[in-house]
Amino acid sequence: MLNPPASAVRRRGPRLAMTVQTALVLALSSPAAGQAETGAAVSAPGDASVAGSPSAVLNLGAIVVSATRTEREQFTTPAAVSVLTRESIQDTQPYGFQDVFEMIPGVNVQGGPRRIAEEPAIRGFADEQVIIRLDGTRQNFNKAHGGRFLVDPDLIRSIEVLRGASSAVYGSGALGGVFVIETVNGRDMTGDRNGFGTRLKASHQSNGDEWGGSAIAYGQAGAFDILGSYVVRDVREDLEDGGGDPIAATQDEIGEGLFKFGFEPGRHQRVELTIDRFENQGINPTNANAVATPTNVVDRSTERDSARFRYRYDDPGNRWLHLDFSAYRNNVDTDEFRLDDGRVDRTNFETRGLEVTNSSRFGGGIDGMRLTYGIELYGDEQSGTREGADRPQFPDADVDYRAGFIQAEIPFGERISMIPGVRYDEFEYAPAGAFPSRDEDSVSPRLAIGWSPTDDLYLWTEYAEAFRAPSLTELYADGVHFVAPFGPGQIVINEFVPTPGLLPEESSQFQAGLRWRRASLFGSDLDMELDLTAWTSDVKNFVDQTVIFISGPPAFNPITQTLEFPGITTNSNVDAELKGFEATVRLQGRVGWVQAALTAIEGEGADGEDLGSVQPDRVALAAGVHLLSDQLSVGGELIASSDRRDVPEGALATPGYGKTDVFLNWLPDRGLLSGFELRLALDNVFDKDYRIHPNGIDQPGRSIRLTIAKDLQWLD
Repeated sequence: MLNPPASAVRRRGPRLAMTVQTALVLALSSPAAGQAETGAAVSAPGDASVAGSPSAVLNLGAIVVSATRTEREQFTTPAAVSVLTRESIQDTQPYGFQDVFEMIPGVNVQGGPRRIAEEPAIRGFADEQVIIRLDGTRQNFNKAHGGRFLVDPDLIRSIEVLRGASSAVYGSGALGGVFVIETVNGRDMTGDRNGFGTRLKASHQSNGDEWGGSAIAYGQAGAFDILGSYVVRDVREDLEDGGGDPIAATQDEIGEGLFKFGFEPGRHQRVELTIDRFENQGINPTNANAVATPTNVVDRSTERDSARFRYRYDDPGNRWLHLDFSAYRNNVDTDEFRLDDGRVDRTNFETRGLEVTNSSRFGGGIDGMRLTYGIELYGDEQSGTREGADRPQFPDADVDYRAGFIQAEIPFGERISMIPGVRYDEFEYAPAGAFPSRDEDSVSPRLAIGWSPTDDLYLWTEYAEAFRAPSLTELYADGVHFVAPFGPGQIVINEFVPTPGLLPEESSQFQAGLRWRRASLFGSDLDMELDLTAWTSDVKNFVDQTVIFISGPPAFNPITQTLEFPGITTNSNVDAELKGFEATVRLQGRVGWVQAALTAIEGEGADGEDLGSVQPDRVALAAGVHLLSDQLSVGGELIASSDRRDVPEGALATPGYGKTDVFLNWLPDRGLLSGFELRLALDNVFDKDYRIHPNGIDQPGRSIRLTIAKDLQWLD
């Protein structure tokens, strides 16, 4: 058993789980809570009276902004983009972000099941090859073997996932695509009505004995709105895999506080200030996606503090000004206390930035050409210490970026449109120590064309280039990477080799797609939507990390009386080619829905060597029915993944697997339970033992999830 006694662990993370849990249970146990004292009418926000479906990620009529920085209907947007609403995320009852994105083709979350290790992957591009944006700001934090989703799903309003090369709009890091995440605000919760309200929620997951709770208070008065919230989730026991074995060192505790203040001085303007703090505290290995051993477990605390300011102006009657301005600071601190010897590592990563974009229309009113342009300035700064001294594995360094972009949306009649765009980025590295400063720049063009031969059919194609500047750690990491036993009296000491000359990754991507929709299919009440995409990507200077376990002859250390073998870890640039196909189809009727999503990806280096990061082919199926006048929805999901054995020599192969989940969502709109939300799910029904490629540890086995929520509102 790897977990130490409580007295040996420094609990710096949020400790409000029991308090919040108790308060929520008491509040939720009384349906009339809040009504008896005020006598005010109580209502549920939005469409909370309709039970939703966790799989509802295909809605081609949705409005998207991620592909062009302007509002467009998803059906006629020449890009591969998927949308998740707050309702679909809530219905999923996600343990982590892998649950959130299961039904989106081409998207994977690797690094789990420890939530602090979850890393994004799109079309075989992973981690820093994918951009995460939160409320219009970059989330650039990256620590080797650590995660990047430092936000709780309970506070998310929507997620757009843009798949494909996107540097023409978003700059460095958008080789695989972009996650555009927006958190909820007070006006969202009130439905743009004056008044105030609160939302209370309690949840439990049997696997790991996770208890969770959240409280959101919000209000709106004329031009002003406000929201304050706190979410806590506590995994109190190690998770178990499908074989019934503990997944050692998987206990963690998450807490997030979010404060938003909004002001709308005019009908078409909004000013928003956000203060956000996220915490994760857990007993995990140093490499959070590795198997725990007695010597690699740390008491880890990760804290993200963010301040974000945003101003938007969008008057349809103004042809020249549609402005979006944001300024922000993100700071992430990580402390790791190694349990076997007390070693302390501290890491700090800070991003500061501002961004200004504007759209102008020329000729023909809303059907004329739209020109979007902007600038972005941001910088990353990192530092690391071990026992108070500089830590070369996470070296002191900073990088500054300056960029500008321009894009035109040009209609040719009512059926054809063309979107050319280009972005220029320049960046400057400033490492500490002996390494010289370095300047680089990159130009990222894009051209997309869309054609609607009929109102129900849309064809599109796109050529785009993308790049990623190497991270500070990839360039300058030095010192010992790991020490491993090799035999009696023998060890391997593996050390980083700095690669300050590493080149930026570059990608040239071509993709083409087809969308089709039909209402009242064959005269029935069924509506059908189909979305197909094929793509290919040629990558130059792909950053490939090579770990040479033993790089030379051993030497005897007379002090430790051990034979020490040297090893090295280094980065190099290689060329690669990836290609794939994605498909999503959805049938929606009065009584239910069926949805399927297919992901197929192939990838190899220019020398024919396999790429270890490419996810396996995957099929996701979901179906459900609406009952009790749409108050109740019952359904299930099936994920079937092929194996991934064509990996580089020494890399971890992954067997195929199938996983089944079932769920029940009940949102009663009458009787004593009116306004409550009751969600019950059984995950991994058949207790399958499986891994998600390229993870080294198993995913959780069977688990029961239960969520109870209540909205109380006093609105005009």
